[in-house]
Amino acid sequence: MTLSILLPMLVSVPMQQVDERAILKSNCPGEFKVPIIPGPRMAPMIEVEIGGKKRRMLLDTGASGGRISKKVIDELGLRPVGQSIAGDPSGKNERQVNLYRVPEVKIGGATFYGMLTFAEEGVGPDKGLADGVLSYAVFRDQLLTLDYPGRQIVFGPGILPAGSASYDLEHEIPLLHVTIGDAVVPCHVDSGSDGGLMVPTKYKAKLPLDGEPRVIGHARTLFNEIEILGVKVKSPIKFGGVSLTLPMLEMHDLFPMGNIGGRVLRKFAMTIDQKNHRIRFVEPKKEGD
Repeated sequence: MTLSILLPMLVSVPMQQVDERAILKSNCPGEFKVPIIPGPRMAPMIEVEIGGKKRRMLLDTGASGGRISKKVIDELGLRPVGQSIAGDPSGKNERQVNLYRVPEVKIGGATFYGMLTFAEEGVGPDKGLADGVLSYAVFRDQLLTLDYPGRQIVFGPGILPAGSASYDLEHEIPLLHVTIGDAVVPCHVDSGSDGGLMVPTKYKAKLPLDGEPRVIGHARTLFNEIEILGVKVKSPIKFGGVSLTLPMLEMHDLFPMGNIGGRVLRKFAMTIDQKNHRIRFVEPKKEGD
């Protein structure tokens, strides 16, 4: 099969002095629930309002910065506020981009001011895609839940309790340590990826694999393409306080860390508390539980 997987994007190494906060401020007077719109990607797609028009945006926990259709940038008449180097964690094929700030993004009953983004060609509803990508960091001041089974995102005031699982930040992206047998693999939490659980091939000898990895397709970031291997794994996967059995583990040799993608995350309602670096995964109750 051919996998179309977008993996973490980062905006780093500013070429000019620029405020790189995902947003400048927000006004969120309560808790809001926004439906997830069905689409071709695993990434949750939601409706927002930008420049007085309804737009569709993907919500990506694997992106430290936003991306938006060049058509929208032109419609809004935005001018660059600086430049940066954009790339993925491989460090290969990075490119220079102009950075823009979108004055207002309205989501539910909340307004987010000064969203940082760069223009991306080849996206937009006319191509059957969203108008762009929202970084999860837009919701830095809110408790954010990506409720895949409930087909909604929920955000508003609040924190997760102290007993919740914690996460690290790597390139400003949430990172968890995933236990597979006796191996512990650092992995980005990436709602923007269409993949499952992917780990670097360098961990192969440490993993409880059932057979030899074989090529199952290809994936791409905004900057690189990679070959994806697939293999069965003998033991459950554990991360963030949950344990699950996966039909297949995916492997690659591009990034130094692994990736928890949409085909795993869609099993849960995932809540992120950015203020305290806490995360929670809740599976829906099965009938009879």
